[in-house]
Amino acid sequence: METMKKTLSTLVAISAACFGLVAHAQTSDAASAPALTKQEAKDAKTQSDAAYKARKDVADANHELNKGDCEVAADGSVERACKKDAKAVKKQEKAEAKVIHEAEKDAIKSNSK
Repeated sequence: METMKKTLSTLVAISAACFGLVAHAQTSDAASAPALTKQEAKDAKTQSDAAYKARKDVADANHELNKGDCEVAADGSVERACKKDAKAVKKQEKAEAKVIHEAEKDAIKSNSK
């Protein structure tokens, strides 16, 4: 359970930092940023898609680790509650990955020629 709390707090901190970078990129002056060519935009979108898939895979891997911790550390109803929490954390991580991905796509679209 302690490992899950550490993982959750780390992920929240990372997500907040990533979201802050995306928000900063969106609020930066569009005139000062050079427009992306069609190929650069396509490459950036491909990279964003890959990063999104990687974030989802990390969420799945963390879920499996958290489930394993639950099986080792708890029994009965405590184990079931722990696994339910692990599933909720996975769902939240995937939702955050989607928000980041959508923000990146919007930033790419707004900076394209």
